[in-house]
Amino acid sequence: MTGIKTLVLLLGVTAVSACSPYVYNQEITGFSNGVDAVVSSYQTGQQAVETIATQRHQAAEATARTRLILLPGCDQRDPSGTPPKLPDCAAVAFGTTTAPSPTPVQKNLTDAAPAFNALKAYAASLTAVTTAADDTALNQATQSLTAAASGLAGAVAKLAPAAAPASSLATPAASLIGQGITIYLDQRRYAVLRSTVPTVDPAVQALGQTVEAALLNIRAQQLAQLERDLHSNAEPLEIASVSKLSQGDYQSKLAALESKVAAFNQARAADPTATVMAMVNAHHQLALALQDNAGQGMAVLTTVQNFVTTAGQLKTAINTASDAATKAPATAKK
Repeated sequence: MTGIKTLVLLLGVTAVSACSPYVYNQEITGFSNGVDAVVSSYQTGQQAVETIATQRHQAAEATARTRLILLPGCDQRDPSGTPPKLPDCAAVAFGTTTAPSPTPVQKNLTDAAPAFNALKAYAASLTAVTTAADDTALNQATQSLTAAASGLAGAVAKLAPAAAPASSLATPAASLIGQGITIYLDQRRYAVLRSTVPTVDPAVQALGQTVEAALLNIRAQQLAQLERDLHSNAEPLEIASVSKLSQGDYQSKLAALESKVAAFNQARAADPTATVMAMVNAHHQLALALQDNAGQGMAVLTTVQNFVTTAGQLKTAINTASDAATKAPATAKK
């Protein structure tokens, strides 16, 4: 009887460990790094959009010489009410009683936050599973991965409810905790990944649409601001009297213009759609390989490397555009 149990155990171990999870360690690390770059692009871009909106508002108020007043909330230092909250404090046009509403783009970016947060938590949990050094760490990582998978399901239910029923996205990874069969850590890691990644793949695909829309909004706002700045910086060098500028003044204006041109070209070249597609494809290839128990394949590694490259390019482009578009106050258009 003992021999039969041992044979069953060995067969189970062999089936689960047809490929070691360390085969996917590089791929999962790359996927996580790519997701981090995408999330960073979103965070930087969202802040840039906020700054651009503020600059445009300030320029418009300056052009109109608007009479302003502080809202009453600016005299209140502590929260009040049930539940307690701080009242709005803002400088608004005289006679106005409420703070300015966010623009549609600002609201869109705020609403997209759950998608980015869920993807970041999920990617980090995948990495934690592959690097868990002992049973305790693996159990904790598995619990975190289960929670992160539930977070993905919740984000899909909120942002793309028609994409997939939340119940179908539940992962059985938690059931692996506390199993009586003793197997090696690498085999347990692989079992956790195999039970989770294919199951949540539809959620990653669904949230990709929200992520793409947010990043495209950021790109559009940055390009619009850079285009304004581009023409503003070019204007002094386009007029007939440009020859009257001193050499130093001319050189300074030319350097500023060329900096804007470079940032504009880099922002235009960034492709959020390609980046999100690469993210979805990388995860899908990993899910297929795990589901088929196929072992490491070039398709997985190639799609992950493509994702890491495009995500890095997007991050650099958004960072550069954010710096260039918010370096100087925007001027109101006459």
